[in-house]
Amino acid sequence: MQKIRIFFYIILLISYTSTSIFYGNEKKENDKKNDLSFLKDIIKYRSNIQEHDIKEGKSYLEGQASIEYKNSKIEADYIEFNWKNGDLYAKSNEKSVFLRTENREFFFSKIHFNLNNEIGEAKDLYVKEKNHIIIAHDIIKRKNDFLMKKITYISDPFFLKKKDDFPDFYLKTNYLKYSFLKKSIFSGPILFYWYGVPMPIFLPFLYIPSKSKQPSYGIIYPKFGIQNKRIYMEDFGLFFPISNFLNFSITTSIYNIEKWKIQTSIKYKFKHVDHGLINYNFYNQKEKDFLFQWEHNSDFKSDSEINFHANVNYDNLFHKDAIFSYINIRKKFSNYLWFIDFYMIQNHEKKEIQFIIPEFILHTYNILLNKKYFVNRINFENRFDFQNLTNFCKTKDFYPKLNHDMSVTAYFPFFDPYLRISSKILYEDFYMWNFPYFDFSSFQKINLSTNVVSIPFHKIWKIKNTMLLKHQIKPILFFHMIYYPPIFYNVKNHFEKRINFILNNDWIIKNSWNHYKKVEILKEINTSFMINDSLIKWENFHIMGNIDLIKNFKAKYKSGINFEKNKTTYFDFYLSSKHEINLIPVKDKFQKKGKNRYDYFFFDQKNYAKYPIPINLKIDFHLNYKKNLFKKQQLFNTFLNLNGSVNITKYWKINFNTDYDVLKNKIILANIIFNRDLRSFEMSLNWIKNRSWSFFIGLKDPNFRNIIQYNEKN
Repeated sequence: MQKIRIFFYIILLISYTSTSIFYGNEKKENDKKNDLSFLKDIIKYRSNIQEHDIKEGKSYLEGQASIEYKNSKIEADYIEFNWKNGDLYAKSNEKSVFLRTENREFFFSKIHFNLNNEIGEAKDLYVKEKNHIIIAHDIIKRKNDFLMKKITYISDPFFLKKKDDFPDFYLKTNYLKYSFLKKSIFSGPILFYWYGVPMPIFLPFLYIPSKSKQPSYGIIYPKFGIQNKRIYMEDFGLFFPISNFLNFSITTSIYNIEKWKIQTSIKYKFKHVDHGLINYNFYNQKEKDFLFQWEHNSDFKSDSEINFHANVNYDNLFHKDAIFSYINIRKKFSNYLWFIDFYMIQNHEKKEIQFIIPEFILHTYNILLNKKYFVNRINFENRFDFQNLTNFCKTKDFYPKLNHDMSVTAYFPFFDPYLRISSKILYEDFYMWNFPYFDFSSFQKINLSTNVVSIPFHKIWKIKNTMLLKHQIKPILFFHMIYYPPIFYNVKNHFEKRINFILNNDWIIKNSWNHYKKVEILKEINTSFMINDSLIKWENFHIMGNIDLIKNFKAKYKSGINFEKNKTTYFDFYLSSKHEINLIPVKDKFQKKGKNRYDYFFFDQKNYAKYPIPINLKIDFHLNYKKNLFKKQQLFNTFLNLNGSVNITKYWKINFNTDYDVLKNKIILANIIFNRDLRSFEMSLNWIKNRSWSFFIGLKDPNFRNIIQYNEKN
């Protein structure tokens, strides 16, 4: 959302720094208003020719003259300074008067101001920033006001880079006033010019409040476009303060008589409130709809921290699949946390609202160190989670739930550092009630596990004293034992035992020029076994790896089989390749160089301009295979993606993105974007196959991109 207040924001910065030109050098150490003789001991000056009139209290500097005072420096051909009344006059015949204030630079034809009474004037201001230039004919400083006349704003990149002597696009206003009391900027009508011709677009006035902590007023300038051969307007409105802590904004968007929307927003910030926002949006389409949103973030910092967060959303017509809202209160103590949460979920498919009121969580965590005996450390963790789920639909159901998780983890020092052993006991308890049907269900589980992690084993080979090859293997072994109490009748086996084995496998290459590369041709092998009735069954087997041996070439693969779950096998392969190509290496073939339009090109013998045509191309190939041996079903997909860009000329660029199904011989997605550089403007055409297209032409300057544009989409 672009705001008019962004326009000429550089003027505001100039006014702040330029103020020091007129009165920033004032130093009230002497009670006599017209005696500034102390400055002669503070100001540094130099010039080719110097004259000093002690009786009049004046200094005359001529020829490469300069004066430095605090953080300001003035350079000119001629400088006259009155030590008694503070008058300073500087001018240049050929070059401009140069002024540097801290990190900013200004140019004038002449300056005349007084350090004592804060009054002065300057001619022909010129300020060059990174993306724009400000030019003003007259500058007048009064005691409470700062006036600028005949102002021009230029953002043409060709003009900024001195590729052209005249800008193609610029803005003008005849009057601008900065008030030191009100801390604001006000201007007259602002006109837009295209190659010196006024455009039929203007702003009647400009009001910019200063960047202060006080609330501000302003206009939100709209964005115009064309859709289905109709002009639409988006985000036109106002913003103003309600108080020192509340800011209000209202915007409207009109697409046609039957389709429009109004958006209102209130932003607030208090002592302990980092962020607060209340939005109410009303939509008039086929059906009238409204959206309410509330965001809040508070942190009460004290001995016991309390955090309050809220994100509440309500859509009258359930437009989205699911709308999620929550209110969270968290309190933190030394070794435990407690949460109180409230949730609301709007379900689009069922047209119902679910509430979780409340959810209460208590989480404790303790660490016990005991290095003298058989354990290095013991971690105790406990978590209680209670929530009440309510469905508001045709029937109102209540589902209170209680979860309890408790775990104890111990770390043993045996065989350290060769083997790192840890054991964990996890107890899970779950209860749920269903009202008004008075159904009850419960679930308990005890999980005992032991992990054994070995240090990496490695082997190093030297190849002709120029390269080192290191092979590293790191085995990890997991023992799991799960017990389900008999009350959970859905599980056939109440006692499960499992062994997991993971083998990390890495190849590391290091050459003589300190090049280090990690190759993961076989990155990981993961397998597990089920132990039941003194029998060991192979449960699953997985293998994965990465291949990037060649420059700009990467490949990943993953394959495996599940013996227990429907006997499913799968294979997933991904290949990626990046290329940068230049179709015409002009520097090697063409030696003749000349200027064509705004840039330099190489020319062939027939005087045709030749320029490089760079192509950036990324090729992704994805193969996915999955087969269910039990149901005799299989899935096989292969996709080819081409993503890149090509500069067909100096100012034309094409971006493309294509998804192609190799097996079906069908293009799934085709997106082509044409971009044209038009100096101050840019043009783009975005086309998506069988879906949509859009055309845009507007300013490059981000401050005015949405103000002057032509945007059509279908």
